[in-house]
Amino acid sequence: MSFTPTVFELRNYTLHPGRRDELIALFEREFIEAQQDCGLVLPGLFTDMDRPDRFVWLRGFADMATRPAALGAFYGGPVWQAHRNAANATMIDSDDVLLLKPFGAPVPGGSGAGRLFVCVDCVIQTDADAAAIDAVLTANLDGELVGRWITDPTPNNFPRLPVREGERHAIWLLRVGDGFDAAVLSPWSPQVLRLLPTARSALRLEAAPRAFVGHAGDFDFLVGRWAVRNTRLMTRLRGNTTDWREFHGVQQAWTHMGGQISFDELSCESEGFTGATMRTLDVASQQWAIYWVSSRSGKISAPVHGGWLGDRGEFYGLDDEAGRQVLVRFVWERLDADTARWTQAYSDDAGRSWEDNWRMDFTRLP
Repeated sequence: MSFTPTVFELRNYTLHPGRRDELIALFEREFIEAQQDCGLVLPGLFTDMDRPDRFVWLRGFADMATRPAALGAFYGGPVWQAHRNAANATMIDSDDVLLLKPFGAPVPGGSGAGRLFVCVDCVIQTDADAAAIDAVLTANLDGELVGRWITDPTPNNFPRLPVREGERHAIWLLRVGDGFDAAVLSPWSPQVLRLLPTARSALRLEAAPRAFVGHAGDFDFLVGRWAVRNTRLMTRLRGNTTDWREFHGVQQAWTHMGGQISFDELSCESEGFTGATMRTLDVASQQWAIYWVSSRSGKISAPVHGGWLGDRGEFYGLDDEAGRQVLVRFVWERLDADTARWTQAYSDDAGRSWEDNWRMDFTRLP
């Protein structure tokens, strides 16, 4: 939209166990453009690293006067009417909503580099409390301030959607490298959420350094048939790095659209599964998105994003490991014309450390 929002909703949904990804997939497929077409902006869509059944998102409005018409257009429109039952079926509670307005000096545009977002929520009594907290927080911030907001006391003018009234909050959204030490704010008893952006969140982490960029043809080296030796860690993120299993497979790979799409299919007969990977290049951002699907589930994984620097490619995203949300990293290495290597690693500490858990060594077949 062509306006700077002056009113925001911070929406924190509690979902039925195991249905977060279902809601996010529906939301990103159906509800983003539909809300934008009604005059709304969606700065950030997030999952909570510490609460796997939460979906946290920001919605912005030009002002309070235009809020009822914008919300009425969306919730009375055909897209919500067609999909509301499916969306509501995933939710336990969607009423944890704060109505906010920006405060303090305008936040400058940042570098967009970090490992996670942190949302700091402090209950306050006066605006002076917010200013005092802001001074302490910014003086101790090892990262980047994305936004700061304070409760808008204007009565809710769209009562169909409840908000938390009678409370005063000050909210900060930070993009940080290694987390945030909430101890500096202990006098104000902050609630701290560690957040990761969803695939279509406008606010991004840019976890892959911009030195790693994508170009058409980056995966042309994979075209053909390969023998694949898999080495997979069966017990992950539990301090056991000796529980490895080796198995073999055969992969066939193709490229399309002049190298902007890469596709392969991997068959591992001894393990009783096949897998397929699709890679698509976003020409504008110069970033690849990589999607994986296994015959065991038939579900397409959330994508990882990244690019190449020389003969090394790095790609970052989110994955689920034993019910926990973790960061995932793919590393591709083009070793020579007939050999290559792919390595997957997980991190459960926001990227401070990584544990390799799957390696594929490729040897070209005649």
